[in-house]
Order: sequence, then structure tokens, then C-alpha cells
Amino acid sequence: MGGRGASSGLDNGFLRVLIRRMQMQQMATTGGDDPGDYTDDGNPALVKYQGQEDDKTARFLAKVWNDTDLAAEDDGYGFYDNSYQKLALSLGLNKGPTVLSEGDFNQYVQQTNAQVFYRGWSSRNSADRLLNAPKTHTGTGLYGDGIYMTTDKGTAASYGSAAVTTLALSPTARVVNLSTVRARIQQSSQRLQTGLNRAGSVGQRSYGANNGEAQMALKMGYNVVRIDTHGGSYYYALTRDALVVSKKY
Repeated sequence: MGGRGASSGLDNGFLRVLIRRMQMQQMATTGGDDPGDYTDDGNPALVKYQGQEDDKTARFLAKVWNDTDLAAEDDGYGFYDNSYQKLALSLGLNKGPTVLSEGDFNQYVQQTNAQVFYRGWSSRNSADRLLNAPKTHTGTGLYGDGIYMTTDKGTAASYGSAAVTTLALSPTARVVNLSTVRARIQQSSQRLQTGLNRAGSVGQRSYGANNGEAQMALKMGYNVVRIDTHGGSYYYALTRDALVVSKKY
């Protein structure tokens, strides 16, 4: 069950480089939201999306929803029909996660003090999809659409116990609090607010509608959203390159 993302081993120095990159990223973060500078390595389509004025973004999101053909994008794993899924495909956000052996993952966490997350799956094929699918697959959620995870393994298993993936954030992750995203939505044009609300309500939705927080977070330069609730903290990733994943699940 290897992944399509980068794999590692101390013999080739990959893990040492990864740990050093994460340590440097942590030093650059002063608390609160990370810098909003995620561009998928200068992906022209993403950079254009992030730089659009609000009303143009609203028109673009509507076009993506209407014109993106999921059947034509099929990679053998099947897609959920939601608007963020179509946006990710349209922008080509398909980099895989960094996949480590269990031992290397544990060393990465120990040396970077990275928070460990868990994600429960209803089938082992679904867990395999995160690691191996040629394209990024996202689900839906009340706080925005993406790849949800939690710090509590029991909570993760309650959403799917066929397999539980162990994850951490990668040096590529740029984290923003949900409250910051919602504040930016409130400051956006009325047309964009309407477009985001529609984006958060159309398609296959397992957990009800949201307000397009994922689309806005990505526009702001972030690829991970943090949600603080009375029951604890949840996170969801918008791109797989924000994740370091243990092969064992």
C-alpha cells in the first residue's frame, strides 16, 4: 500500500530534508494563521484564481460547476460530485501526499513535534485512494469541503472503521482558522458571497451545506483549515501535498 506521493528513507537523506524543511516552516510561523502563500509551486491556474477580483471569481466558480465533467476526469476511484472537487480538478491540484513508512513517520513526528491526525474510512479502498489516486479526491463537510481529519483516533474511527489513516502536516501546509476565512467571506462582494453559498450547497452532500469556506481559503493562499469547536479541533486539507501519511493503516 505505497503512495504516489514522495516516499522516504534515512539512507537517501529524504527524511532528514523533510524534517529540516518542517522545522524551518515552524520557525517562520509566529502563531495564529500561517502566511497565505500556498500557490502549488506557482501553478498558473491557481495563481490566476487567487488574484481574481471577487465578481470574476463568482463567475469562475459557476463556470467550473457547470462545465467540469467528472466522468471525463475519472481516474478509476470515482469522484463525489461537489463543487470543491470540481474546482480542485479544474485547477490541477493533484499532487499526492508524502508517504512514509511507519518508522519514518514516527521519527518525523518526534523530531518536528508535529500534531498527529487521524482519518477514518468506510473501506480500505477509500484509504488507498488518498495515497494512490492520480487525482485529488475530496468529500464534503459543514465547515467547507475537503479531506477532514481529527486529533482523536476514536472520533476518526466513528466516521469509518474499515481503516484509519495516521497523518501529519507537511512543510507545504498553510493553515488558516475557519473564523479568518469566514471574516474574509463577509468582506467579499455580494455576488461572490452568493456564489460561495451556492458552491457550498450543490452536488452530493453527506453533511449538509456550507458557505464555500474551502473555495475562499484556497483563494486566500491556504490549503488547510482549522475548526475549533466545543468538542475539540478538526482540520481539513484542500490539497494532498499538505499531508504526510503513514503507510500503515
